[in-house]
Amino acid sequence: MVPVHCGSGREGALGQELVHGASSREGALGQGLRLAVHMPANRQWTPIGRALTITGDNWTLVIALQLASGGMRLSQLREQLAGVSAGVLDRYVRQMATAGLVTRTRFREMPPRVEIELTEAGRELLPIAGALARWGLRRAWTPPQRGERVDLDALLRLLPVLIEEEAGLPSGILEVRMTGPDEQVRHRFAVRDGRLETLPASSEDEPTATVSGDRDAWTATFSANGEQKLLDVSGDETLARRVLAGVPRPL
Repeated sequence: MVPVHCGSGREGALGQELVHGASSREGALGQGLRLAVHMPANRQWTPIGRALTITGDNWTLVIALQLASGGMRLSQLREQLAGVSAGVLDRYVRQMATAGLVTRTRFREMPPRVEIELTEAGRELLPIAGALARWGLRRAWTPPQRGERVDLDALLRLLPVLIEEEAGLPSGILEVRMTGPDEQVRHRFAVRDGRLETLPASSEDEPTATVSGDRDAWTATFSANGEQKLLDVSGDETLARRVLAGVPRPL
């Protein structure tokens, strides 16, 4: 397999130079190329204005959070973001590559494979995205509004970034499941040094605690009241309850 950096013509070269920036011209080159990102009319020339130009849309920070645990195929990313079309996702990933937030590596194999991975600049967005998500739970959380897609799988996948940093979690392995006649969702997390981390799907570690429930149970758990009585907990109940209690509640 031979990796080939995606892109063609000037756009392709722009993305490759910006993403890799390995030459001695890295600093000046990166600064100049980031200015190639389209600037909205009348946006203030401030650091926050420049940052929002690159990240202040519907998908950039969401994509970054999905890539937090490591690189993945574009097709895998698409599966985890069911609310975005393949064309829209590809456009955002290309924009993120141009902005130096991700690398896109295409492998010469059949069927074609493109892998996406956060750069150092992209990883610096993760604590920002996590803080924004927690703020959203505390200050802007309501029942689903018209036009919002309810994706409980996405909510469960985001547990590591939703947990308050001072939660002080005990060590162990937590498995969460959403069960139902038409859907089966399972995620595993490890608590290390008091922080929740996503385990890969291939992990064979036995869970210390398991929390399961159907769609209604998890919807109630993520509601404003944080009702957890519909969930089934087995194993280390202290671990399970501490993790769930670490999710911020609306103020």
